[in-house]
Amino acid sequence: MKVGAWIDSVERVGGDRDAIRMDTRSVNYAELADLSRAFVRELTSQGAAQGDVIAVLAPPSIVGVALIHAILDRGWVLLPLNARLTAAERREALESSGARFLVVAPAERDSGQALAREVGCGLWVLGADGWGDATVEVRLTPSGARAADFDERRNRRRSEEAALLLRTSGTSGRPKSAILGLDQLIASAVGSAELLGSAATDRWLLCMPLFHIGGLSILIRAALAGATVDLEKRFDEERVVAKIESGSITRVSFVATMLERVLALRGDQRAPESLELILLGGGPARADLLERAERLGYPVAPTYGLTEAASQVATRPPRSTPPRLGTGEVDRSGGLEALGGVALRIVDDAGQVLPPEQEGLIEVNGPTVMRGYLDDPDATARTLRGGWLSTGDIGRLSPAGHLRVIDRRTDLILSGGENVYPAEIESVLESHPTVLEAGVVGIPDERFGARPVAYVVLDDSAGREVDNRIEVLAGYCRERLAAFKCPVRIEVVSALPRNATGKLLRRALGRHGQN
Repeated sequence: MKVGAWIDSVERVGGDRDAIRMDTRSVNYAELADLSRAFVRELTSQGAAQGDVIAVLAPPSIVGVALIHAILDRGWVLLPLNARLTAAERREALESSGARFLVVAPAERDSGQALAREVGCGLWVLGADGWGDATVEVRLTPSGARAADFDERRNRRRSEEAALLLRTSGTSGRPKSAILGLDQLIASAVGSAELLGSAATDRWLLCMPLFHIGGLSILIRAALAGATVDLEKRFDEERVVAKIESGSITRVSFVATMLERVLALRGDQRAPESLELILLGGGPARADLLERAERLGYPVAPTYGLTEAASQVATRPPRSTPPRLGTGEVDRSGGLEALGGVALRIVDDAGQVLPPEQEGLIEVNGPTVMRGYLDDPDATARTLRGGWLSTGDIGRLSPAGHLRVIDRRTDLILSGGENVYPAEIESVLESHPTVLEAGVVGIPDERFGARPVAYVVLDDSAGREVDNRIEVLAGYCRERLAAFKCPVRIEVVSALPRNATGKLLRRALGRHGQN
């Protein structure tokens, strides 16, 4: 899409239909377009040009969504920052990206000023409570040597046709920034619509962070269809349940922990008929969770996706029949269909393509695959090989081409020559009635190379001694898992480390395992 065409296109599709609702406020697409154009005028007057990186550190708001559309329209590059980052992490993100401007919420004005001075970028402050005029306050503007540096980086980003920089979780080392163009975001939304349908009558509940591809992708899907987005500042299960029960929501995106909390609050009530789709991503979901949701009529669509492929890669449409394993057991992690235009394959460690039903590394090809990692040609070369994105995840394809995701390659535990998948052990532990959550990680072992250790959050209502419950769980595992898969240690913790989207941070568990 040409620079300057995005806002006009969104307005033309949406017209006078509601674009964003938040609390008691709403704007239609024409009003949203006007807000976005005001940002374009303000930022352009301050020297923002195609290829400039604009970092945003602010909670979701209507005016913030208008800013996102302005950035996409003008060929600027959005760098959304996680509010949980430390000051040092924020500084590193700004410096490594060469951000020209930092946009903050009013609550971050003081810290934003200090950070902007330190890295030499411009600072803008959104209107109070994310509302008001679509203008911002200029606190600092870059000049001199810093301006020359911005010019050089701007030219590079322009040549890459970058629209979005998303920080990866950094599970394999220092954080990296995936470069996505507007065409990748649009291709993902179009492919999702081909698989799951899309209409102007859709009403999306957006309770995912906007510094995450899962949240941003909803804005793109809705804009292309002229659908309505009901925006939340954060996930709050009581507010989410109230909106779902009101009948005002047809679609929502969750990770497994969000779905669990919604089901816990609603009990055995059946899903409202108005709810048409629950995209469920962020990692494998427990079989019993999917089974319960299905039994209560929730239209769950298990989804595999990743930042480097602009969100969705493969999904099993809601209410479709999941496949069965060789044992006859229902395979609730399988049967995922690739999005339109997306190709999947399974390869071995040498990169050779494997036949159906063989486990190996998942690779993705198609118009949704990222440009590469920002200023990291080595990481880009390791990840993008011959046009295929090496995901680092382990899975297999059925003869029909449907995907089953097994685990993260980086989480794989090699124990005594055997492959041990943490997700399999976690699923067994979480099937026990006294376990609320489980996380498994490998620890070094002189004899076997590594052995699995489990961390569990227990249901306190069980009322037994912790030591006795650990022994019960150990026996439970021995009955259901091969000996080499059984945890050598089970530890009780009050909570598992998760990121802002609810994804389990196994690397943080690993630090426990080394204590």
